[in-house]
Amino acid sequence: MIAKCANPSCSTDFHYMREGKLFRMDFDPDQGAAPGLSSDRKPVRKVEHFWLCGRCASTLTLVMNAGKVETVPVFAPAFKAAAAS
Repeated sequence: MIAKCANPSCSTDFHYMREGKLFRMDFDPDQGAAPGLSSDRKPVRKVEHFWLCGRCASTLTLVMNAGKVETVPVFAPAFKAAAAS
């Protein structure tokens, strides 16, 4: 359950989806496993939801980095390069 804004420096509580952005992140527990060590079983994914309040969503977004969710500025160089292509 989402309790507050995903920005660690923000304390805005989540009450309803009136404003802000909701994110769905898929975590792969086998991420980083050595080749050939995975089983033939169907991969299990963990899904979590995160929310950025309206104020934070106007300047930040969420990304997955090494299996952890991080906030990054919306106009980070990677986003500018992607928008230009």
